[in-house]
Amino acid sequence: MKVKDRLSLQFTFMFAVLLLVVLTGIYLFVEHNRVKTFFDKLDGRAVTVGQFYLAEDNLSKENFKNVIKKFPQSLSDETIRIYDDHFKPQFIHEDSIKWDAEILRDVVSQKLVHLSEGKRQITGIYYVDNSGNYIIMVSAIDHNGYHYMHDLGLIMFFFFLASLFITYFMGSVFSRVALMPIVKITSNLKRIRSTSLDLRLPIGQKKKDEIDMLSLTINNLLEHLEQSFESQKSFIANASHELRTPITTILGEAEITLMHERSVDDYKATLSNIIKETERLNYIINSLMELMQTNIANYEFQPIRMDELIWEIKDELSVKGNENSINIKYNLPYDPAKYSLMGNRQLLFIGISNIIKNALKFSDNKEVYCELFCDAKGINVTIRDSGIGIEPKDINMIFQPFFRSSNALYYPGYGIGLSLTNNIVRLHNGVIEVKSELKKGTEFHLIFPNL
Repeated sequence: MKVKDRLSLQFTFMFAVLLLVVLTGIYLFVEHNRVKTFFDKLDGRAVTVGQFYLAEDNLSKENFKNVIKKFPQSLSDETIRIYDDHFKPQFIHEDSIKWDAEILRDVVSQKLVHLSEGKRQITGIYYVDNSGNYIIMVSAIDHNGYHYMHDLGLIMFFFFLASLFITYFMGSVFSRVALMPIVKITSNLKRIRSTSLDLRLPIGQKKKDEIDMLSLTINNLLEHLEQSFESQKSFIANASHELRTPITTILGEAEITLMHERSVDDYKATLSNIIKETERLNYIINSLMELMQTNIANYEFQPIRMDELIWEIKDELSVKGNENSINIKYNLPYDPAKYSLMGNRQLLFIGISNIIKNALKFSDNKEVYCELFCDAKGINVTIRDSGIGIEPKDINMIFQPFFRSSNALYYPGYGIGLSLTNNIVRLHNGVIEVKSELKKGTEFHLIFPNL
C-alpha cells in the first residue's frame, strides 16, 4: 500500500473514531433529555389527575376549569391509577395493570418515583389532600419521542457514512499535497548517480520546515559521498603512482645490471639501491595497511590518561635526538578522570606522534610546543611549531592520502601520516582544527570528548 493511501485511511479512521464519539455523545444527550422531558410531562399529568379527582373543593372555579380542560389531554398509551394510604384502588377500577405494593411503598417514602419498564415510563407521586393522602401512578409511552430518536439515529448514521467518504477524499488530497515535496525529492534523487554526485537537492532560502531539513541532510550526505569518491579516486591514483615508482626503480636497476657483466662494487651499489627502494616500498605498503585498518578494524578501547600518553610520545622521540625540541605544558584539573579518554593507546600514540614528528621535521628541529588542557568541549591537545607553514589553499587537503603541499616536497615523506592521524582522531570521535601561516608555523588543535 502506498504511503498516501495509508495516510488517507489513517486520517479517515481517526476522524471516524472522533465523529463516532461526538455523534454517540449527542445521541445519548438527546435521549437523556427526551426521557427527562417525558418524565416532566408525566409528573404534570399526575398532578392534573390528582387535582381533577381530589381538589375540586380546594381550587377556585377558574382554576378547576383549567384542570378540566387539561385532563382530557392524555398521553399516548396512558394509564392512571389512584390508591389510598392502604394501597386500595380509588376512583379508577384496577384492571390488567396493577402496581406492586413495594413500588407504592417507595412512592410513599420518596414522594416522587420515576420508573421505566421497556418503552413505558412511569411516574408515581404522593398527593396530599384535605380528604386524605393518595398515591397517583401515571404511565405512558413516548411514541413521538421514540419516533424522533429513530429519525435522529438514521440521520446521524447516513451523516456518518457521508462524512467518511468525504473525509477519505479530503485525506487523499491532503496526503497527496503533503507528500508532494517527498515525491520531488525522490524524483531529484533519481537523477543523481555516481557520476553526478555534484548535484544537490533544492532548499528553501529560510530552511524552516522539516522537508528543508531533510533536503539539507541529504545534501550533506551527498557532500560526504562526493568527497569520499574523490578521495578514493585520489587515493587510488596516488597509491598507484607511489607504488609504481619504487617498483620501476627496482626493475630498472635489476635489468640494467643484468645487461652486462659488472664489477663487485657495481653489484653492491645496485643491491644497495634495490634494498633502499624495497624498504621504501615496504614503508608505503605498511602505511597503507595501517590507513585501511583504521577504517575497518574494531580496536579494543580502554581508559587512557592523556598526560601519560604525551610523555610516552616525548620519551619515544627523545631517543631519536629530539629531547630538547619538545616543550610540553599541562593545564589540567585535579581529577584524572577529566583528562582520561576511552581509546586505543597504540593508535592514539601513532596519531599524535605523527603530528609532532611533522612539526619537528618542517621546522628543522626547532622547538615544538605541545599543550594539554581541558574545557567544556573535552580534552584538548595543541601542537604548535614555527616551521614553513601550510598554504591556505592546501589546509583542507592535507588529510588526503599522499597529498603533499608544494612547499613540503623538499622534505622526506609520502603524505600518509596526517591521513592516518585524521582517521585515528575520527575513530575516537575527535576533531582536528588547523591554523597556519606561511614561514611562521602551524598549529594543530585536537579535541576529544572526555569520559
